[in-house]
Amino acid sequence: MISYAVFTLNTNKEITGVKLIKQVVLINGMPFELKTIYGMVAEDGAEEGETHVDVKDDGENSECLVCLDNKKDTVIMPCGHLCVCSECGPSLVKNKHTCPICRSHIQNLIPLKKH
Repeated sequence: MISYAVFTLNTNKEITGVKLIKQVVLINGMPFELKTIYGMVAEDGAEEGETHVDVKDDGENSECLVCLDNKKDTVIMPCGHLCVCSECGPSLVKNKHTCPICRSHIQNLIPLKKH
């Protein structure tokens, strides 16, 4: 994994902290940038960055923001919002709509599958 970061300095030019900019992982020689998915919650005490993460299942927060019926299971990129279902996501792209949360342009969709 490659981490890109900047150091924070005090007035004496001493390092006081590090701010992570982005992380890239190489899989079979291909670089992939790690992104945060907004709208997910950790299960059973899992820490951020672990694999035990699931879509929120608490009533209104699990519904697609477009149809308000199906479970949200599709991430909008590049903003990373998990807010639509697999039926509504493609129609947003087709009709050139924006993310229902932040109104950013939709470049692609990432479907999530529950194991």
